Amino acid sequence: MNGPVERPADGAPDPVVLAAQVIQERRDELIAKLVASTTAEIAELEHDEPLRGLLEASITENIVTAVHMISNRIDPQTVDAPASAVSYARRLAQRDVPLSALLRAYRLGHAQSLDLVLGEAVRLGLPDPAATVITLVSLTSAYLDRVCDQIGRVYEEERERWVSSRGMLRQYWVSQLLDNPRVDLRQAEAALDHRLSGSHVAVEGWLYGTTAATDPTAVFDRLASLLSTVLHAQGRPLLVHTDEADARIWLAVRPDCPLDPDRVAAELSDAALPVRVALGTVRPGLDGFRRSTRAAARAKALALSAGTSGPRVVAFARVAPVALLVDEPRELADFVSDTLGDLAVDDPRREVLRETLRVFLATNRSYAATADELTVHRNTVHYRVQRAVDHYQLDLDANAFDLHFALNVCRWHGARVLRRKRR
Repeated sequence: MNGPVERPADGAPDPVVLAAQVIQERRDELIAKLVASTTAEIAELEHDEPLRGLLEASITENIVTAVHMISNRIDPQTVDAPASAVSYARRLAQRDVPLSALLRAYRLGHAQSLDLVLGEAVRLGLPDPAATVITLVSLTSAYLDRVCDQIGRVYEEERERWVSSRGMLRQYWVSQLLDNPRVDLRQAEAALDHRLSGSHVAVEGWLYGTTAATDPTAVFDRLASLLSTVLHAQGRPLLVHTDEADARIWLAVRPDCPLDPDRVAAELSDAALPVRVALGTVRPGLDGFRRSTRAAARAKALALSAGTSGPRVVAFARVAPVALLVDEPRELADFVSDTLGDLAVDDPRREVLRETLRVFLATNRSYAATADELTVHRNTVHYRVQRAVDHYQLDLDANAFDLHFALNVCRWHGARVLRRKRR
């Protein structure tokens, strides 16, 4: 509405005001019903006692403000959101409760308030109930739009400020934990709200295959939640964004927590999360926190070296020998060439032979297991293995360890350690 609705002639009862009086008379009943239905129907707004009190105050002040606006025929465009409603929106932003849940609560309150008035319209014997209802819907809808717009802006501003300040604080204290030998552990734990007395596993996550519409914050929050469930973490994960597309996550886990990258990859796929992940090791205390972080970083560097051909989830424990040498590509290239000879040439045909031979050695020379993993016939495996051994003069008995290690290096480092094919 662009201005206040015209009042009826002097002396005539204002049906809109009469309708507003219905809400005023049954205000406490309506507020109690709204609080109950809001927490029952919107799971995100089922709060602890302090925040529930703020929810109730927000609903109360909105009802009081709306009734005052209607009773005095005040232009809705001149009415501001109540103070408690603003405070409640800020608190929800700080607790990572989605804005959609808050706006849904406003729509729910609007609908139930109108239901109450409509139910009483006939009983009141209004001279023109249809016109009164239309006016009420117009007034309350305009109020709802204005307040939701203000609340939405308050929420977004607080969310941005909170995430920014909290992110900077987290980054500072995490860097202190990782790099400062004299860090005040108690102060860091208090600032991060995270205890380091138990065992931790560090995780590196980074986006891939995303679109312009992807929200990195939401993706990494979901990743942290998923990992917490899969690894049966204790307490809330500690998450720090290292840039727009990367994040580090630490989870407190049991000392014997199994880190199965295949299971994590399956969970990521089921959740349709566009991320790749590198898992560190499970280590105790502050020293373990640091060691697991270094392990996850090395596993990530190895995964990036492998490019898109690498697995979606890499566990440091499974690739430790290769990951520890990720910074030595020239030495690795010499080792690969000396061990594999002409099989170390970068071309698709030899890549197939290398991968087949790598899996064959990893499965204790089982043709059946190799065929299952590569999804080919076992005769194909037999042919490829013999081709690699005979044509490139490889000795599986005398040089099995070096061969397997060199083939693993090829798998992860690819063109960085392979020779170019001569033309």
